[in-house]
Amino acid sequence: MDLLTDKNIPFGPKEASEVEEGPQALSNILNLFHQYGDIYKIYSERRNNYTYVISDPEMVKHVLITNNRNYEKGVGIDRVKILLGNGIMVSEGNYWKRQRRMIQPAFHKRVIAKLTDDIAQANETMLSNWLTGNKEINLTAELSSVTLRIVLQALFSVDFQQLEKREGVNPFALLTEVHERNLVFAMKFRALAKTIQEIINLRRKEHRVEEDFLSMIMEAKNDEGQGMSDREIIDEMMTLIVAGHETTASALTWAWYLLHKHPEVYARAKQEALQVRNVHLGFHHLEQLPYIRQVIEETMRLYPPGWLLTRRAMQDDVIGGYHVPPKTDIFISPYVIHRHPGYWEQPDLFNPERFDASYRRERHRFEYFPFSGGPRQCIGDFFALVEMQLHLALILRTTDMEILVDEPISMEAQINLRPDKPLFARLINPRN
Repeated sequence: MDLLTDKNIPFGPKEASEVEEGPQALSNILNLFHQYGDIYKIYSERRNNYTYVISDPEMVKHVLITNNRNYEKGVGIDRVKILLGNGIMVSEGNYWKRQRRMIQPAFHKRVIAKLTDDIAQANETMLSNWLTGNKEINLTAELSSVTLRIVLQALFSVDFQQLEKREGVNPFALLTEVHERNLVFAMKFRALAKTIQEIINLRRKEHRVEEDFLSMIMEAKNDEGQGMSDREIIDEMMTLIVAGHETTASALTWAWYLLHKHPEVYARAKQEALQVRNVHLGFHHLEQLPYIRQVIEETMRLYPPGWLLTRRAMQDDVIGGYHVPPKTDIFISPYVIHRHPGYWEQPDLFNPERFDASYRRERHRFEYFPFSGGPRQCIGDFFALVEMQLHLALILRTTDMEILVDEPISMEAQINLRPDKPLFARLINPRN
């Protein structure tokens, strides 16, 4: 039985499909885009409803901004809730607004600026380990590890250092050691809530306030002067740990792969990094590294970590002239739109100059949105960009890195868009 009775509905394949699942999910969405264009429908037998897949920036704006109140988080959110609880990535409505407002000050540019020394230190420690010998480096694992350390330092500062020293290992290391994101992983990760609770209890017992995200969130109050419960704080910490490291690590892996494939871009980025003469790179040096910022932006155009955004209509709506019944799922793929031939010249070409201020044309807000957009835009987008810019500059000016890959890397489109296998590298001509 067709659930859509309105005649003004998008075209789409007649056969049912669970297009968002399995290793072919991204290629399925891309293939259907080439067949049906900027909006098409797919029927899901499992959910007994229709999915509209949209790839027009104005339609995306309608869902994420103009009528965002009509759209809640969609497919896959239940699985994410098992992992993250009710943090801001999955919560809805007034509760989400309350939590977002209390967390937002922790991501102010002034706060992020103070974290650049910790970002640099984590990368310099990683580099010193690399420089101990001419050995092969599992770059994917190393990037996952360093970005995790950075976010844990930002969240817990001295308590993370003491915890690691006491236990002899990073208690959150399973995030880098376990590749799968299944129910077994989710249960192990949720068990780490006890560790966060211990840190909260210790700070309260010692009446101690640190200059980190945890203390800022513990001290935050809503408009009625109320703070978060411990359960709410823990859910937000778990969310920030996952969201604050996996997307950044994936983007950096792709950046090194693309630099390897384009030596002329590598050379220009390296030259820019070497021109910053200071011994220690800091926040105020970022404006001297515009091309490296462009490399990051172009990397995230081609390989946006969050490759699929899902929403679900709560009430009737109209998108692009098409009727949207309640409970219709809406899929938005930044990957598809970032490579849309209607908006990007030679869309599959890696060209950081697209993001040069003198080169780029006026773009629609949703032609490029690697951090989502609207009220639900990633709260840590600026933090991630600063972290990636500093990382690339520090490595490029210290050493040359050879990526050890003889064949193209395929994509693994799960929660994040990751390479399907680890990327290995070797240092050449290191400068101690």
